[in-house]
Amino acid sequence: MMRVLGSSQVPGISRVLVAVAATGLIGGSIITAQAAATPGAAFGACPDSSVTEGRGVQCAVISVPMNYAEPDGARIELTVSRIAATAQRRGVIVANPGGPGADALDYWARRIDSLPAELNEHYDRVAVQPRGLRWATPLRCVTQAVETSKSADGEQVSLGGGNRDDIKKACDAALPGYLDTITTESTARDLDQVRAALGVDRISYLGTSYGTYLGAVYASLFPNRVDRMVLDSNVDPDWVWTEEFAQQQVAGKQRLDDLFAWIAEHDGEYRLGDTALQVYQNWVRLVADQGGGWYANLTPPPASVADLPGALPEPLAEIARDGFNGSVEQAGKVQNLVRLMLTGGASAQVPLVGATAVATYTRTFWPTFARAMADANIDPKNVRQLLAIEGATSTDPTGRFVFSAITCNENAVRGRLELIGSAFATIASGGNAMDARADLVRSGTACGSWKPVTKPVPINGKDLRTRPLLLQSRHDALTTYEGGPAMARAIGGSLITVEGGDHGAFGRGNTVVDEAVLTYLRTGQVTIDHADQAPLH
Repeated sequence: MMRVLGSSQVPGISRVLVAVAATGLIGGSIITAQAAATPGAAFGACPDSSVTEGRGVQCAVISVPMNYAEPDGARIELTVSRIAATAQRRGVIVANPGGPGADALDYWARRIDSLPAELNEHYDRVAVQPRGLRWATPLRCVTQAVETSKSADGEQVSLGGGNRDDIKKACDAALPGYLDTITTESTARDLDQVRAALGVDRISYLGTSYGTYLGAVYASLFPNRVDRMVLDSNVDPDWVWTEEFAQQQVAGKQRLDDLFAWIAEHDGEYRLGDTALQVYQNWVRLVADQGGGWYANLTPPPASVADLPGALPEPLAEIARDGFNGSVEQAGKVQNLVRLMLTGGASAQVPLVGATAVATYTRTFWPTFARAMADANIDPKNVRQLLAIEGATSTDPTGRFVFSAITCNENAVRGRLELIGSAFATIASGGNAMDARADLVRSGTACGSWKPVTKPVPINGKDLRTRPLLLQSRHDALTTYEGGPAMARAIGGSLITVEGGDHGAFGRGNTVVDEAVLTYLRTGQVTIDHADQAPLH
């Protein structure tokens, strides 16, 4: 799940889109209906740098309708990767890693060594690059060049917090009508087009984070095309999307407390404090020293605090002086600030904040993070490892564009502008920065005047022949625990609660969880409802 704090998920995605046309496998433009691809998928080489080499990955390009309401209209192209089963094949399993806006092509190849061998042996493992991303007719929304130059293109416009009419005009200049089709429903329909091209009646599915929601939408639209379905770290279907991202802030605070407590337990190695409170205090000091301002404001574990270091950023200082008046100019300033916060632009300038967000993903990051923080504690200039951690989950710039398009096109939760004042009050009083961020998310300013163009697909699993299996970590910082039970109720699935807070429980060396998934894939049966967290080596 691409956290509203940014991808990785404070580190933002900020570079301008680069056109990709590798080995002729990806088109940057639509094709006409007359040029539609013939049925079937012809697998061969993959686009340059799109997949890990030496893993047996092959790719194919599939032509699909750009707008499913106009099936005979313009078409787009998706790249699909496949690693064939090495032994007797039981079926095809399609994976999506989340986002929205995460690359999918290399999903299986990067995980061959960590996923159970049984998957490699008995399943064709397929990943479909979601529409709008590189290698899948990239979404391009560029302004006109101001002056004549070598390039006729201007800069990619920001898709969040702006005027929808201006955004749509910029997007339609490249591919008319494409922006409105970047939705979860369209992406799910793309999956079924790929299924048909693969020549199989049913597919199994593995989705993580946003991939759980995509899978649930697919199952609701095409229940007779689903064999087995594993949903790992679930989106709450009632929170799409504003509340989902607001809840991340609350869950993130809990996971930070867990992280600080673990570092304190290993004080002999890291020397950052022998209690969670001492580690927290060191963290606050280092963030403030790096220029984190009010990002350093967190309530400490387990007590609260009144005044913490941190300068109040504009335009919140302006609101403090003059109040929130709702003017176009002031709203624009607030939108710019919120966008900067939620995409990670501001926090990315502070290495410790960015690295901390990544560390909340999974405990496998904790020893490396603690060592990097300890190094910075000894030498404040030594942030090399913090920067490396911060960039560990970065993705291509197209991910940001798709993220904004999907979440704004189908957001079903009304924004509440009055919460901007609440966020300001929290920050001004030295309160928890994550509470302030939650209120800013709930204000709805991240999408600005961009109104939804569609309603989310109602989730319903009543026609599935096999109940889905759901995995949910109790302290997941990206998809909060409530998402697991909520999705299980909506889709009629069987939930396994996993202790700890790893985002993505399958394939992390947790033998109990992995065996439960394999048993389910073989038999359709779920034999447990609880598992401990993965061991930390």
